Order: sequence, then structure tokens, then C-alpha cells
Amino acid sequence: MNYLREPYISIQTKFAALILTCIFFTTMVIGGVGISTSVSILDTNSTKIMNATALDAAGNLNNKLQTIIQNADKSSSYALSKLNDWHDLKNPKFRKRYLDDLDKVFNIISGTDDIVFSYGILLNPEISSDDSNIYYYRPASDENFVRKDFLDIQQYDVEDSKVSWYYQVRDSGTDLWLKPHYDEVYQRYIISYIKPMYKDDMFIGLVGMNIDFTYITEYLDSIMPYDGSIAFLLDNKGHVVYHRSYTAGTNFASLSPEISSITQRIRTENHNDKLVDFSFPESNTAYRLAWHTLKNNMKLVISAPTESIDAERVELMMRIISASVIIATVFFSLTMTMVQRIVKPIHRLKDYASAIAEGNLDLSMEPESNDEIGDLTLSFTKNARVLKEYVEKMKVLAYRDALTGTKNKLAYQEYLINAERIMQNRSKPFSIIIFDVNNLKKINDVYGHNYGDKYIINCCYCFRKNFVHSPFFRIGGDEFVVFLYDNDDYAKRYSILDNIEHEMFEKNASEIPVEDRISVAYGIADFDPETSPENMHFTQLFDIADVRMYDKKKEMKKKDKEKAV
Repeated sequence: MNYLREPYISIQTKFAALILTCIFFTTMVIGGVGISTSVSILDTNSTKIMNATALDAAGNLNNKLQTIIQNADKSSSYALSKLNDWHDLKNPKFRKRYLDDLDKVFNIISGTDDIVFSYGILLNPEISSDDSNIYYYRPASDENFVRKDFLDIQQYDVEDSKVSWYYQVRDSGTDLWLKPHYDEVYQRYIISYIKPMYKDDMFIGLVGMNIDFTYITEYLDSIMPYDGSIAFLLDNKGHVVYHRSYTAGTNFASLSPEISSITQRIRTENHNDKLVDFSFPESNTAYRLAWHTLKNNMKLVISAPTESIDAERVELMMRIISASVIIATVFFSLTMTMVQRIVKPIHRLKDYASAIAEGNLDLSMEPESNDEIGDLTLSFTKNARVLKEYVEKMKVLAYRDALTGTKNKLAYQEYLINAERIMQNRSKPFSIIIFDVNNLKKINDVYGHNYGDKYIINCCYCFRKNFVHSPFFRIGGDEFVVFLYDNDDYAKRYSILDNIEHEMFEKNASEIPVEDRISVAYGIADFDPETSPENMHFTQLFDIADVRMYDKKKEMKKKDKEKAV
């Protein structure tokens, strides 16, 4: 190949100039990209940390609140199961036996969780008596419950705060969460959950469970995703339930116009995906916050100083800048020393040859000079391109099932890496369906393998034409797998399976040749980032679909036997 003649410049001189230029340019580019990328990643991570902290804390609190609800449900269910007729409560002897029985069982139910501060049952005095109630509380110095004196609600006015909750629950007929309130008798703040009980549409009383609010406040104070973080609670009207710096009942929206708009979002949205910036008016310190809604409709809010969140980013930027300067200086010195020792430029081409030998076939080396290196560069580039084309052809053949034309098990095993990554990152929902061809061994044994092959191809075509937008794999002699993501196949997966069921029904008539029939068992399993178990792996998802496929196969065999009879 002929080139325009240029002034001859030695390889040593060319390498010295080229490498020095590349070092400084690469250092600048990598440093700039590294800073930009790191800042973006850290911002994303801080959002994930805050949201994950809020979600985890809300989950812990919701678990405790759910425990209270479950204890109340168990208690009311047991109380109702022991009462055949509400008129029996008018009988003093029955009522005493009834309350004694409930006393024992309620103590067992409520004693299973240390979050329960007190519990009780209060029967409707209009159908029982004014002393028909049970109430226990847990003293601060004792883990066991102590019985409290009877509460005669008829001694108080209906508007009195000591009994107003009773009439509120009775009149509404629904469960009620009372926001944190101070109990003057026990001198502590508590949260109450009250559940009404009805027998044959008659209000017979209620079950109540109380939580020591100190448990929750101590937990909130322990939440510290970043230095200076503050976790607090708001009610559904935007008033402070608990905050280290503000008294309970403070209208959070009244602190500033900026906080007012944020409070409106907190009230109307269950949670936020992006962190919200704001500042407290007293300190003018910038904060970012995330929130989640609890089961009792309170809002758990977690805020952290912007300075603490960005501290890691600033530190990382300084490290990257320092490292870039050090690397540039070191490489400059090394290059100037090493270039002087380069005698034969052919050693550089050895590196290119090694790269090709290691499988890097994406090399694109254009000649930039009219010398021996230019000719050799063209030869290496051409060889790499031809070899890459050949490898790609072999790869297509290696990943294709020879009988059905679909992707084979080797391609499936590589594809699992992508599916596992999606599950671990919980980035999006997807489904898998396992298809298993029925009666293949019987057809092979009776009609021969040629008919069995045609039968497999026919069944495979039925799957592929219905899931045309999704990756499809043959992973065994009679087993296929399809992956469904965010497309029409995923959205309509169950209706598509119904279509396949209908087609199988039509294609299994006795007059249809055996190789043209379609009979498959299938099992489907769905992965949802919101509801699927944490740390779920693809093998678990596959096992779910596999079990369902075998259940389907048993069901189909049972129907075939019934038809035969």
C-alpha cells in the first residue's frame, strides 16, 4: 500500500510526543469524568440511603403497630367466640365467668410483645353493668401486667376526655387510633388502638391496646443516617406529634412558607422518591428530608443536614483531584524516562497482538503515519476485523437451538446474569414462564423421533408466536423458558396464556395428526420489586414457576384420565 511520503521521524520521537500528550489528556478527561460520575452516584446513593432509612424505620414502626392491631383482633375474636347471645351479658353469673375467661386469655395474648403498655376490654354498661371491664397496665419497674381499678364511664360526661373515645368508637362503629396523649394516671404519653365489638348488630363493648410512646420516641432519636439527622412524626393534619425541637401540637406548616408547601406534600403523598430541600427558620441550616406514611396515618419524616449528606462528595472530589495530579506527575516522569530506552518500536505492536490474542477484537487502529508501523497497523486491524466477524458467526451458531431455531441453554445461562441483576437491584418487575411439552416420550416411542421432533417444533412455534416480543429459550429436550418484561407480552401475559390454552384445546382433537397437536404444561412466576421478598434470587423465582408447571401437568393428566373414562 502506497502513502504520500512525509519527513521521516523516528519511532522514539513519535512515541515520546504521543505518550506525553495522551497522559495529560487522559488524566484531565478521566479526572473530570470521575468527578462528575462520582458526584452523580453519591447523590443517587444519598437519596437511596435516606429513602431506605425512612422505609426501614416505617417498616419497624408499622410492624409494632400491626402487632397491636393483631392482638386486638385476636382478643375481640376470642371474646365474640365465647358469647352465643349478647343477652347473656345481663346475667351476673355468666358475665363473671365470661370476664374471668377473657382475663386469662387476654393476658396471654397481650403478654407476647413488650411494646404493649396496657390493654383492656370494656363491656357496654347498658347491656351489662358499670363494673364490666378488664384493664391491665405494665409498671415501669415490672415486666408483668398489673390490674387497674374498674372504670365506670357512666360517671363522666360524654365530652370528658377520659371517656370521649368510648363514645366516639361506639357511634362510628369502626376501629380508632388515638394520637399520642398524656395519661395523667400513669404520667406518660401513650398511643391507643380501640376496636369495637358487635354481636348480632348489638354493640357489646370494645377492646383497647396502648403503646408507651416513649418506646417510639427513643427509636426515632436513634435513627441517624447522617450526622445531625432528625426523625420526627406529624399527624395527618401536619401537626407535630414528636420533634426534638418543637412541642407536640405545633403546626409544622406555620414555621415558614417553604415548610408550608412541603407539609402539604407530606400530608397528601404517602412517600417521596426524591429528597426535598428545606431549612428550619431558627438555624437557617439546609436540610433534606424523606417521609413514609405509617399504619395509623401518622407521617414518619427523616431529615438530615445537607452539609452532612454532601460531606462524602466533597471528600471524594478532593481525593480524585489529588490522585489525578499525582498520577499525571508520576506518569510524566516515568514516560520521559522510559521513552529514552525504547529502541525498537515493534515492541508496541506486540501489545496489540497480545490484546487480540486475549480476545479483544474491537481494536480499531488507523495509521497516522507513513512508516512501517502504519503498514503493520493496517494488517492488525484487518485481521482483527475478519476474526471478529468469524467469532460473531460462531457465537450465533453456538447460541441457537438447531431443532427449533430458538435460543439454547447456553444463551439462557448467560441471560440469567441480567435477570439476577434486575432482581438484586429491584429495578423493574418481570415474569418467567416455564413450558414443558407433554407426551414427548410417548410420541417418540410410538411414532419415532422424527414425529417427536415435528411435535416439539409445532409446540415451540405456538409459544413463540404468542410471545413474539420476549426472549425465548429451549433449556431442555422438552422444556422452554420465556422472560417477560415491560412490554405488551408482560402486560397481557395471562390473556396470552388463555389463548394458548384455547389453541391447545383446538389442536388436541383425535382427528389431528399427532405431530400437529399441541399439549404443554406451564408455570408462571412474577417478580415485583415492591412486594417480592428481600434478597430473592432467580433460582427461587424459577422454583416457583417450576412447581406451578408440575401442578399444571398433574391437573392436565387428571383431566385426560377423566376423559378416557
